[in-house]
Amino acid sequence: MSEYYINVIVVEDEKRIAKNIAKHIEQSNPHFKVTNIFSNGSDAWDYICTQPIQVVITDISMPVMDGIKLVKRIHESKKIIQCIILTGYADFSYAQSALRYGVTDYLLKPINSQELCQTLKKIEVTLLAASDNMLTTTSENNYKPEEIVALVKEYIQNHYADEITLNTLSKNLGFSSSYLTKVFNKVEGTTPSKFIRDYRMNIAKQLLQVPENSINSVSAAIGYSDPFHFSKSFKQTFGISPTEYRNSL
Repeated sequence: MSEYYINVIVVEDEKRIAKNIAKHIEQSNPHFKVTNIFSNGSDAWDYICTQPIQVVITDISMPVMDGIKLVKRIHESKKIIQCIILTGYADFSYAQSALRYGVTDYLLKPINSQELCQTLKKIEVTLLAASDNMLTTTSENNYKPEEIVALVKEYIQNHYADEITLNTLSKNLGFSSSYLTKVFNKVEGTTPSKFIRDYRMNIAKQLLQVPENSINSVSAAIGYSDPFHFSKSFKQTFGISPTEYRNSL
């Protein structure tokens, strides 16, 4: 595969922090190139409108236009841009609210190098999958089976409340359904579909331990729109129904 670059901008009103983040990005993954740094969302948006940007890493609290408004505008524009929110502990719940605007991830400040590296790799896979340059050999040669499984697990853990199918995983992670199944089964000894169900059922167990949670609300919280289907899956997994499990506590 020919050499490629992923264009990134950093939006952070503290110059020293912004430059440090830009430095960490290019050191963590040589395919990512920071093309510019902005101190507010408004200037960043003007730049995005005229330049081919694939990734935006933005702080929340900034003058003129904050980070939440920036990612909202990007989301509404339908531009294919991966957004990462930078946040401190005080703004963590605020950052989570940005997930409805399609934010790829959020990172706590100060930036952890390992977490940044993992996030960039996940974004690289997603962007390559959306491009014409995505080849099966790229998936096989550039990523170890354990790394692919880790990406699958991370996606499931972040989206278990949403509709997830094998096709969903394939589309978002950039690997064919058959290749994903083969690799996941080899490493984990089970299929992605069964892992999704088992992960959801274990979450359901925890939720059922709270008396105030109705079975219908637990069903919806783990991505089941049909409570009957949820109850059936729960019984297939644990041998008893959700009601029987709750009564046994």
